[in-house]
Amino acid sequence: MNQPSPYVNAICSQIEIQSGFKIKNIGAAKRLSDLLANDKLFISSYTIGRLFGVIKPYRTPYKSTLNILANYLKFKDWDAYCENQTNIPFDTNYFLTEFADGFSISVLNACLIDKEGCESLELVLNKLNGKEKSTLIYSAGEILGFHIREIKEKNYLLEILGKNANGQLLFYESFVDEDNKDNYFSKALENYYLPNIDNEYRKLFAYGFLINQKLYKQNEFSEFYFKQFITITNQIELEKCHYHEVSRFYECLIIFDSYNGIIANTWENHINELLENCKSFNIYEKAWIVSRVIKTLLYFNFKKELFQHKALNELIEIMIKTERTGLHTIALYAIQLYWLYRMNYLKNKIVYKPFRINNIFFQNTKNEKLAIELGIAYLFSVGENKIILNKNINQFCKERGLLWVIKLIY
Repeated sequence: MNQPSPYVNAICSQIEIQSGFKIKNIGAAKRLSDLLANDKLFISSYTIGRLFGVIKPYRTPYKSTLNILANYLKFKDWDAYCENQTNIPFDTNYFLTEFADGFSISVLNACLIDKEGCESLELVLNKLNGKEKSTLIYSAGEILGFHIREIKEKNYLLEILGKNANGQLLFYESFVDEDNKDNYFSKALENYYLPNIDNEYRKLFAYGFLINQKLYKQNEFSEFYFKQFITITNQIELEKCHYHEVSRFYECLIIFDSYNGIIANTWENHINELLENCKSFNIYEKAWIVSRVIKTLLYFNFKKELFQHKALNELIEIMIKTERTGLHTIALYAIQLYWLYRMNYLKNKIVYKPFRINNIFFQNTKNEKLAIELGIAYLFSVGENKIILNKNINQFCKERGLLWVIKLIY
């Protein structure tokens, strides 16, 4: 019997979120058909019923049907939707026959079975030629990241990845473990990544991460890291930076000014400059830049000032209104929490159903993801629930170095 692919399962779930109701019967299918028709997107209720399993048996939908569903979620077509998904368990290059010898995730997994298998890891990594789809790179990075988080003996593997250009890409640059349990990712950057790279832009991101972790997790200002950071910023051109590098750049500027006692005079200039310099980035990229700056300024108690910055909050409004295109990230998650609390602070009536990220996504930011969800729950809770959340949010965020959440919601 035919079964829906992971792509189809994903889009059905997102369609229900977007429409605001579950497709559990033919009546709901008719309701969705009418809703789509309002946007001049036409699919019959029976086609929808089969797609959602209301009418049996399941039949593989025509691509034209999938294109319409993708259009409803604001994607150009079905192919554009699939390219965006990050929860695809199999890439087209996952399995290779004995006649093929390119990069394969299945072979990568074989190398991670035990320490002895890792002897072949560099050979496998070298098969990447730069022409692979982004979904394959993402999947490989996630597999490496999840594996390293779980094993006790990490150093031998971190060293292999640090010395290999593709290993650097897949783990150190793609996975970026923000949870950083026992400071392992920071140590890996210092011991295995930074000694093997000569790209100043990548160094900017690495030192930005180290500065961030030193502050948020240990409440310390690192003069050594900042010395490296300042040296690097004098050698790069901001307009050539990746959006993650831009986000780290402004985050570190705010931290630097805060510890030099001048942030009260400079924060607004940083925001205005940031808004000007990120115009060329898309909404997804801007979310990372804006979210990091918001969290840093919240950490230094600039909540009221942020709430009153008109241009910044206008951009955030746009992000919130367009977030239902499936581009859910931890950055948009943080912005959503900020936006909800600002609306509450200004006593604006909130007519908005917060989106929630699936539990299987963003395993490298589990702590922040949970803290954001607790914060949103706290906003809408009352009575005993609010008392329970109040106690546990404080404890959790203080232990995990997520004080920006506490300083936002209280």
